[in-house]
Amino acid sequence: MLKKILFVITFFLNFNIQSQDPVFTQFFANALQLNPALAGRDLSPRFHTTYRNQWPGLNNAFITYNIEYDQFADKLHGGLGFQLLHDKTGNGSLNTTSFSSIYSYQLIINRQWSINFGLKGSFVQKSLDWKNAVWGDQIDPTLGVVRPTQQPQGNNSLSFDFSSGLILFSDKMFLGASVDHLNRANETFFYNVNSESTSKIPIRASFHGGYKIRILQNGLFHKELFLSPEFVIDLQSNLKRYNFGTYFVDGIFDLGFWYRHTRFLDSNNENYSPQDAFVVVLGVEKNNLKFGYSFDINISNLATSSLGSHELSFTIDLPEKRVHNSKFRVVQCPQF
Repeated sequence: MLKKILFVITFFLNFNIQSQDPVFTQFFANALQLNPALAGRDLSPRFHTTYRNQWPGLNNAFITYNIEYDQFADKLHGGLGFQLLHDKTGNGSLNTTSFSSIYSYQLIINRQWSINFGLKGSFVQKSLDWKNAVWGDQIDPTLGVVRPTQQPQGNNSLSFDFSSGLILFSDKMFLGASVDHLNRANETFFYNVNSESTSKIPIRASFHGGYKIRILQNGLFHKELFLSPEFVIDLQSNLKRYNFGTYFVDGIFDLGFWYRHTRFLDSNNENYSPQDAFVVVLGVEKNNLKFGYSFDINISNLATSSLGSHELSFTIDLPEKRVHNSKFRVVQCPQF
């Protein structure tokens, strides 16, 4: 019964705010999810994977897996990337799987600044566990869920999604923007008796940036010690998510602190802030390997029951024997 109740809550949360995209705390580690212009950002081949468990205290409300591969190609003047993402909502009641191909083009502006333009195309499949769903016509006010439903069962949703982005960067600063769901694909499961219903994905806009501030030339590990204040802002339909934080990087160790504030309007245009949180990010970089862990500390009404959110990431920067053309530049942004 708890699973069904959770699904009803999760179902209406997702569909009333029109299926918001999966969220990652380690934004820049999941680079191809954040902005397709980040494909090939290191100039070397990069393999990355992330596991996120959001609100484990609510019966595994949101579990997300992300796998990325990207590399830079001089002949193409940019980066190529591939992404496989799987998201489970309501303990597997709603499942989303997407496969994406990404291309980014790098343009040199002057001696300090460059800009990357990125394009991303995705095949997306959504499936619904109908046996685990509870509809309004099944609920008796006195006896609970006892009635059969008259809701017609639809098919799995299969769609093509298109995104684009850009990032302007120097050796100390970067500013980026991306726009997802440009074609506003239909992802509905439901059908009326007389006609097919539609549920177009709302366009999502993301803005992000940061600045690198050197503190010491040689830190504890004889490498540059610096801090980097960052921001990530997501806007999608009636939802607004603001993230502000700072990374401290000393050689092989990364430490980040973030604050997230989320607001959305319900059908009555009333404001809610259900996902406010403080975030701690820990990272270790050694021999082209990067490990990251982040924990979201909820400060909303979910704090006592959700048990926060956990995210683990692993990245390999594969070494290349050939040397890239000197006119191409690494995008200087955080790794976690």
